[in-house]
Amino acid sequence: MEVIEQYQRWKRKGILMVWGGVLIIVIAIGIIAITEHAPEPDFSKLGIHLLLDDGRGSWDIGLWDEHIAYAGDMLPEAGFVVQLVRSDDLDLEKWQGFMDAARDNQLTPIIRLATIFDDDAGLWKPPQADDDGRYTTLAQRYADFVAGLQWHSDSHYVILLNEPNSGHEWGGKPDPIAYAQFVMDVAPTIKVADENAVILNGAFDLHAPNTGDKPFPNTDIYFVDAETFLDKLHNAQPDVFRQFDVWNSHAYPLNFTAPPWEREQGFVDMVTGETNLTQAPRAIFNRSVNGYEWEIWKLSKYGIHDLPIMITETGWRHAESVDDKSLDAGTYPTTEQMTTYLDLLLLGNTNQRIPNIPTGGWTGLLLDERVIGVIPFALNGRPDEWGHTNWLEMSPDGEILGEYPMVELFRSYSAD
Repeated sequence: MEVIEQYQRWKRKGILMVWGGVLIIVIAIGIIAITEHAPEPDFSKLGIHLLLDDGRGSWDIGLWDEHIAYAGDMLPEAGFVVQLVRSDDLDLEKWQGFMDAARDNQLTPIIRLATIFDDDAGLWKPPQADDDGRYTTLAQRYADFVAGLQWHSDSHYVILLNEPNSGHEWGGKPDPIAYAQFVMDVAPTIKVADENAVILNGAFDLHAPNTGDKPFPNTDIYFVDAETFLDKLHNAQPDVFRQFDVWNSHAYPLNFTAPPWEREQGFVDMVTGETNLTQAPRAIFNRSVNGYEWEIWKLSKYGIHDLPIMITETGWRHAESVDDKSLDAGTYPTTEQMTTYLDLLLLGNTNQRIPNIPTGGWTGLLLDERVIGVIPFALNGRPDEWGHTNWLEMSPDGEILGEYPMVELFRSYSAD
């Protein structure tokens, strides 16, 4: 029960941030040589996840240009912006406005295809299958939408849903066989309609436990750990991973609150209460800001190599909020501490440029050549839902009231 309660706090509330602790002592050998050959950060990878519409509520379309312009101001030229689009909202005229605003602000759009949020159940519905169990009809609707948009970027990035190993994202109970079929039907249909489409998987929750044949305690929600889910995907459709052009990862810190150098390997089995270690080398951690390294290792076991990595969610929630009753409330670092963590997440701490902080234990995301995009979550959600997540201070009616220091950090990066 202790493991169960801990995960529940991690995912919904966060856990108490540990400010102290034992610092990691790193012996620096050949420091000059290391410095000379250290990779330079690539700031062009930066992006931000937008919440113009979070699936449950949407800002007035008249405000979208201002929000997108704010993203353009803080990001480098061609910086990435992710925005979900529901399957019941495939309105080409409406979403062309988003695409045009991205163009006007020199941003690269990424469309995350979504289903429909069930307000009564508080979760996302599974995609609608045809009577034969295939997703032919929905696949064509998605494809017509993607192909009908006027893209200004050469690559038309499209994400196929979100964290399908979480019951919150699949009608309460994940279904790896159904998601495998969904991918096999939707990905090629989009590519036929749009030859410039770049298909990304729905990123997985690398912290999710395995609840087995029972729901998470005190809920009706089931979870499947990422390793079990990936194995079942491959068993159901051996070519499923070959449908992806870029591997999408959610690189969240350990327990969603820890500093970037803290990491663990393994998945919690809710049936036994034990943590099941994977067969990955002990230096590869799934619960880590570099959790994609574990995914790369796992994909290699299926014969998939050299997929570029796009991190479409990462970062921390923060203590401050415009709405102190927002649904994402919890015990988090201050925005100042979060900004320091974010800087370390992206650039590492080579030569201890930030004093009294470990220099090892993670790879700076902007220093990893395998990573082509780093997109924290999120800029501009409704304050009653995303008050502790937002990088902007938002009023209930969508007015931008101010910004948190993470924005200025990204602005300084973009100026380099």
